[in-house]
Amino acid sequence: MLDTDRTDRSTEREPLVAPTSPSSSGSCFWKSVAVLIVLVILLAPVVSVILAFPFLTGLSFQSSLAIALGVPLLGILILIWPVSVFDPEPYDNVGVTQFTILGVTMTYQNYFRLLVSFMYAASTTTWRSDYGKWFEDIATEDKSIGSFANSKLYYSHQSCKEKLQQLGSRISSGTAWRESQLALGFFNNLSWPEAGRMSLGLKSEDHAFVRPFLAEMFGSSSWTPASLRSQFRGLFAEVSVLDHNNRTGHRGSREPFFPSLSKNIVTQWTVKILHKVALDIDLTDSEMQDLAALQTVNLVVAGATSRVARMFLMWAFFTNPNLITRARFIAKCLGMQCQRCFGHSAPLCRLDLLSSVFLDAVMFAGGRSVPVSIDLVMGYILTKNKPESILGVDFKQEENVRRLMMEAMRFHPLVTTLPYWVKSPDTATGQGKWEPEAVCIDRALADPSIFEDPDIFKLDRPGQGSTESGGSSNSIAWGEFACVDGKKDHPYSYCCPGKDLSINMVVAFVLEYFAAGPWTVEDEDIAFDYYGTANGFKCTKIS
Repeated sequence: MLDTDRTDRSTEREPLVAPTSPSSSGSCFWKSVAVLIVLVILLAPVVSVILAFPFLTGLSFQSSLAIALGVPLLGILILIWPVSVFDPEPYDNVGVTQFTILGVTMTYQNYFRLLVSFMYAASTTTWRSDYGKWFEDIATEDKSIGSFANSKLYYSHQSCKEKLQQLGSRISSGTAWRESQLALGFFNNLSWPEAGRMSLGLKSEDHAFVRPFLAEMFGSSSWTPASLRSQFRGLFAEVSVLDHNNRTGHRGSREPFFPSLSKNIVTQWTVKILHKVALDIDLTDSEMQDLAALQTVNLVVAGATSRVARMFLMWAFFTNPNLITRARFIAKCLGMQCQRCFGHSAPLCRLDLLSSVFLDAVMFAGGRSVPVSIDLVMGYILTKNKPESILGVDFKQEENVRRLMMEAMRFHPLVTTLPYWVKSPDTATGQGKWEPEAVCIDRALADPSIFEDPDIFKLDRPGQGSTESGGSSNSIAWGEFACVDGKKDHPYSYCCPGKDLSINMVVAFVLEYFAAGPWTVEDEDIAFDYYGTANGFKCTKIS
């Protein structure tokens, strides 16, 4: 049955103002408190044993046992105690590993377990076959449809194309709906007090408002290939070592705690250029590091259930720092967003919404996908384990870089699925009900009826040109078929508004890499999994 409370709130919610950013020193204080509690939990049993010795305090056995057990239990209770955090769009029936959206319940068994198994399959050395089998294992009797977290996953290229083409019109008519989801993942809404939801799950009227601004921010009026090359040229001039350390030591696990050791320089450069292109804002080095680290922190907070995200330990180390950093950068964007709104005589200047959506683009869209694209393209250029189709290709030529990127995006699609909800007739009650579905971009790009030998890396596949559009194109990696009338700025378009920018940023990076050289590569034995290069690469300029 339709959750009318959640639907009705979309028309009742007034525009929110950007919250005052809490002090970062407060975040450090609560982290210190959490660390202290953990230490007390660990040391309490040892201290109780020491105090039990007669020459010290001579505590009785009962008193020592009370300290050894009681203090840790109290500490654990404090660490898991929920902190009051504003949730603009709370889900129902929320537990540690379950939640309900629009009457559909996700659990450990039908969601978290399968998600972890996918991540494992996609990160093995034999990832192409392993994660292909994962999709086979969740297929229904109709092998072109999978079942994941009560969602239908459409595999065939034709079905995915048709679903994407219908998405805008269905949402505008009220028969389709989006929630805070990214690919296979469901997000809680704690991270979005300004907008109410993640940008990919905005209510239709909010999406219709921000879409033209997004198309302009990332459209060709804000950049040129020459301007992108100029920005990368300046960045390459400042380094003698390109240390794209992908996973050794500090990728992901240390980012939330040590932002200065953020995952790699490519991500930092990308977020810097995106801010310059979209808002003409120059980020400092520390801001680049904070935003790169925030990608991981925001993902950790949003990917957990809201109950877990509100536990004191989680809140102290992740949720609270995430909210503080997001608020700080949203406030930084407000002035530029205001100019864009008033410059277009917008009837309602939703600065908070626009700024939150832009920050999401840095966290979950271009700011995440462009670095991975660079990682993949550079990985294939530098590796000694090149696929046969790219042997001998001169990647100092722009068109060859484009050809490589298009096949890399087909072979390693950055967005696994594009999820949405559809309203289906309910003959039992006479009312509609919402059911989750998803276009499986990965499987569509491995459809053998469209792509011959889909598990082999080949350049120049038909319909995969970087500038192809319309009937000749079969590219779906950027959700191209979800553009209404081919217009990226249409209020109900759901294709990527920054496709051209992302391709040109990768091209600019590669061409400026060669122009800044020559370079030596520390280890050319570069391997890949679904997510990119296995361990990154390190290059040093030859002086």
